[in-house]
Amino acid sequence: MTDIETAEHIRVLVVAPYPTTRTGLTAVVASDRSFDVAGEAESVEALGSRLELLAPQVILLDPGNDLDGALQSLLPLSGAGLLPPIVLIAQTVEIAAGAVDDGMQGVLLADATADEIVAALHAVLAGLTTLDGRVVRTILERSTSPSPSPSPDGEFDALTRREHEVLQLIAQGLPNKTIATELGISEHTVKFHVGSILAKLDASSRAEALARAARQGLIVL
Repeated sequence: MTDIETAEHIRVLVVAPYPTTRTGLTAVVASDRSFDVAGEAESVEALGSRLELLAPQVILLDPGNDLDGALQSLLPLSGAGLLPPIVLIAQTVEIAAGAVDDGMQGVLLADATADEIVAALHAVLAGLTTLDGRVVRTILERSTSPSPSPSPDGEFDALTRREHEVLQLIAQGLPNKTIATELGISEHTVKFHVGSILAKLDASSRAEALARAARQGLIVL
């Protein structure tokens, strides 16, 4: 276990649009003695400069029906290095799978139990990816969809050695930041490699890239 797992009073920020939802999630956080509620917010946009002031170590986010808006608001915070690990509560399996495609590290569904939420918070703090089992099944089922038409020579463009390394780590469910640490490169460079992998595999998402790579024998899911 890491120091942050064993330390007391881990600061958790609760973000949700509805007061009743925030109250419920705050109660879940407070049920674990290792957590402290750093604060509450109705949206990512409402955080503003408060994020640096509140200094949470992990965020519990329920964006309601506006996941796209929440993700867009997270981008500048991530770029500024202000964003801690996040556990997302998604309303549907498809929305959850889409959040995984966008690199979200912890994704649960709205019917998650208090124990599951607490476990997910601890997991992302330890650098692990944690997903609801139904989300995992949905992503794997996509790998059985019809194969895309290959390039004229019958194969996808060849991946470089580094792109193969990045692809293998994506298959392990690792986020860009962890991949960067594993390979000793910058997170920006990882994003560049991911973009190149998606282009070469003619994929629009990580999940689709993994499915197509598996069909090409590049990885084993």
